[in-house]
Amino acid sequence: MNKLYDKYNSYFEDDNFNKVAPKWFKTFREKNFSLFKEMNSPKITDEDWRFTNLNDFFNSDFLPMSNPANLNKFDLPEVFDNFDAHYIFLVNGRLVSNSKCEFKIINLKDAILDEEKNLLKILKNEFSSANKDFFYLLNNSFLENGIYLEVKESDNLKKPIVIVNKFDSDSENTFINSRNIFYFDKSTSGEIIEYSFSDKNEKYFSNKVSMFYQEKNSNIEHLSIEDGSKSSFIFSNLKIKQERDSNFTTNSILIGGKLIRNNVHPLLDGEGSYSSVLGLYLSQEEQLMDNYMFVEHAKPNCGSRQLYKGLLKDESRGVFHGRILVHKEAQKTDAKQTNRNLLLSDSAQVDTKPQLEIYADDVKCTHGATTGQLNKDAIHYLRARGIDEDKAITMLIRAFTDEVVEELKSSKLINFHQEIVKNWFVRAKMVSEHN
Repeated sequence: MNKLYDKYNSYFEDDNFNKVAPKWFKTFREKNFSLFKEMNSPKITDEDWRFTNLNDFFNSDFLPMSNPANLNKFDLPEVFDNFDAHYIFLVNGRLVSNSKCEFKIINLKDAILDEEKNLLKILKNEFSSANKDFFYLLNNSFLENGIYLEVKESDNLKKPIVIVNKFDSDSENTFINSRNIFYFDKSTSGEIIEYSFSDKNEKYFSNKVSMFYQEKNSNIEHLSIEDGSKSSFIFSNLKIKQERDSNFTTNSILIGGKLIRNNVHPLLDGEGSYSSVLGLYLSQEEQLMDNYMFVEHAKPNCGSRQLYKGLLKDESRGVFHGRILVHKEAQKTDAKQTNRNLLLSDSAQVDTKPQLEIYADDVKCTHGATTGQLNKDAIHYLRARGIDEDKAITMLIRAFTDEVVEELKSSKLINFHQEIVKNWFVRAKMVSEHN
């Protein structure tokens, strides 16, 4: 893999932002690039990657995205019709525009140059070394594009915040490195939707990180939708650091991408904090969706729930690797992990690996995984009551997917989630547009 490192070393040396960035940020980038070069690239002999072959990705050549000549605000996808929200628009991970907001939202590059106080707090303090990830280190090394969003105690969020990122024709054969950073002050709350999409079939490498920092007593509900092109390689890291008595719920829907690696890592770093990690991977044709969940309990009296479900068609593949790490100090931890998969064809395949790593002696931790096909008795039961077979199958599948929204409290996010899933059913030709 020397060619890989030589390539990114050349990109790093030619990066113009290093010439104008503050000294502390240059040091941050250089440290992470050194760690990136020291870390072996992922391969199937690695325990955390043993179900995902990256040869197609490593054999592709992606160039850094040049500065586009013109970035224009684009039309919202139809799914947002009549959805009242604060809108923030990005193209290929770069901020284009935003609506008038009741909170601070600025270009990440400007936040770095202005040395925003809380941004420095987030970046300078080591998040956690327990979950070392090749693509997260790469993202740190080329950190520049994205947004910095800050919600203060005095802010009054009356509607959801929606970040819409479009991959346009400029993304073809490019390496797109982006990060969205969210800081929530003590006793704040908010609803966040991150929606990435492509309306063409560009081949690109998206290396995205979303990072949340929650002060005490804050409460966030987060919905992430990855609907990129079917030729793209998408590597996504979601990092959450929770202080005392904070609550975080994240719900991911994976739809697009030739290959998606979805890495979610909440760090429960304050006593009494709670984290819900929910997700739905909807794959078809020859897609591969790899989910790596790493829930880290660092303090006592915290709780977490993981519920990830896979719906796999055709010759697609899914992976779920769920890991719960309970540190010695984290007594009275209550953690539960569940993975369920529904195979809609004989050719679809899923690999699931639950994992508990516990160093405390007073905890309650459970895990479980199931994989199967539709229950023929349930279909027969519905048909015996006058429901045709296609309708019966659709009802059972929708019941399967709807479970992952049960921990959400926001009716707006629940309805939006169900609309996204319904649209996928139509695109996957499982239901008609009018059903």
